[in-house]
Amino acid sequence: MRSLKPFLKMGGRFLKIEVVYPGRIKNSFAKEGFEEYLKRLNRFFKLSIVSIPSCRSSDRKRCVEEESKKLLKYIGSREFILLDVEGKELNTSEFSQFIGKHLDSARDLTFVVGGVYGVSAEVKKRSDLSLSLSRMTFTHSITLMILAEQLYRAAKILSGQPYDH
Repeated sequence: MRSLKPFLKMGGRFLKIEVVYPGRIKNSFAKEGFEEYLKRLNRFFKLSIVSIPSCRSSDRKRCVEEESKKLLKYIGSREFILLDVEGKELNTSEFSQFIGKHLDSARDLTFVVGGVYGVSAEVKKRSDLSLSLSRMTFTHSITLMILAEQLYRAAKILSGQPYDH
């Protein structure tokens, strides 16, 4: 089997993808799935996962504001894609084309997943793209697993390899 790495290199380096989210993955099955896709993705991208501290208050509004401030502070002036139920929907082919455009333009990607109560209007406004994985609402643990699976599927498509179900 041929090496897939040359297909996903840009300018002599691998595309960097960062995933930022508050808290931790609580469901063991979601964590196992997420970690499995991370292992698979490491041969395609330079991947980093950043977990920021989550809010411990039961006050929904306070948690949204606190976590949103932490997310924005971490991201700084970088561009980022917000995963949001109200965002733009892409099918798998369109998503892989989106990833391919970033490969071609040598622009790294940062994905932000909100906490259990979502993110503030400021985070939504500041994002460069709001992307929906589905109109359904998922826990952020499940969202992370779905994102990792779709990144893996996109990598396989971009490298001309069949996706192994």
